[in-house]
Amino acid sequence: MGKREDLYQSIFSSLIDGIIVVSRDLKIVRGNLAVEEMFRESHDSFEGKDLAEFFPGQPALSEKITRAFETGSSFRDFEGLGFRKSSRVAFPVNISLSPMLDAEGRARRVTLLLKDMSLVKELEESSRQLDRMASLGVLALGMAHEIKNPLVAIGGSAHLLRKELSSPDQKKYLEIVVSEVDRINRMMERMLDFSRPKKMRVQPTNIHKVLEEILVLEKKSLEKKNGRFVQVYDPSLPRIEADEDQLKQVFINLVQNAVDASPEGGEIRLVTRVATDYSVKTARDPNPRMQIAVEVVDSGPGISEENLRKLFTPFFTTKPKGNGLGLAISLKIVEDHQGKIKVMSEKGAGSSVQVFLPVRQT
Repeated sequence: MGKREDLYQSIFSSLIDGIIVVSRDLKIVRGNLAVEEMFRESHDSFEGKDLAEFFPGQPALSEKITRAFETGSSFRDFEGLGFRKSSRVAFPVNISLSPMLDAEGRARRVTLLLKDMSLVKELEESSRQLDRMASLGVLALGMAHEIKNPLVAIGGSAHLLRKELSSPDQKKYLEIVVSEVDRINRMMERMLDFSRPKKMRVQPTNIHKVLEEILVLEKKSLEKKNGRFVQVYDPSLPRIEADEDQLKQVFINLVQNAVDASPEGGEIRLVTRVATDYSVKTARDPNPRMQIAVEVVDSGPGISEENLRKLFTPFFTTKPKGNGLGLAISLKIVEDHQGKIKVMSEKGAGSSVQVFLPVRQT
């Protein structure tokens, strides 16, 4: 019997998916090592606690567990949200549950099998973002042929006509035409960036130098709101292989967005660290590569869940004078660097944009 118990204990401990055993009053009897890792809690923090502490506000889960006790039913593959109390972060989980029956067929405990779906959800979102980028590339090529040529003719004619006019008022109107043509031209060029293969000039890059140069440019804009930048840099961060000019474009976009979102007297934090959240693997290089993370955190009004889903969609913007291309272009540059962008925001509680970049390109 002892050997059998040891075998069961070994299986229970070695499973990579989380297992929680709950009693009829919905208290946690036991959890395995995978659950401790998933929730960032020790088993002492689990045992005897209400399940609702780790799955708050989810009556459907409680109802299914109650039905499992009463009827002996099992439930497979439904979605829930786990809650890490230490960091106050919710994460998606796939749940299957089944009753543990005694010799008389009565449910004494219910077992929950948990799979952390965070990475799957992020990969799905990355895939959707890349699909949007591909669609925009096709759109950009088509629009280039349809718009660029007549635009050049309009701009050239307006320049010539401006030279012939003597009336200051008429010249003023033509200057507006020329200015707007130039603006559309610039937008078209930015759109074409999505479809043109852009060769990166990769070189050893000090990310702190990039950020400091951007802060020099943006400092006055934040000071007008009586705000301030706070730098929390990891001095041990290595240089990364990157196109410095392209990364400047990314972080100028992110910092400008943070400045625009900041309230009067707001604070913007720039944080750098070695990233342990993700590891980069490719078909050519299956070994995980070291990454750095750069985080831009503002104290603004936050982003609604609906707008968060549209954030990297080209031409989507909440700014009165925005063109909705800044974040889309930033995403493409980061993807070209084999990195990723992650945005976390809560309405009324500010936003955090994390950029993950590999130290070494393949």
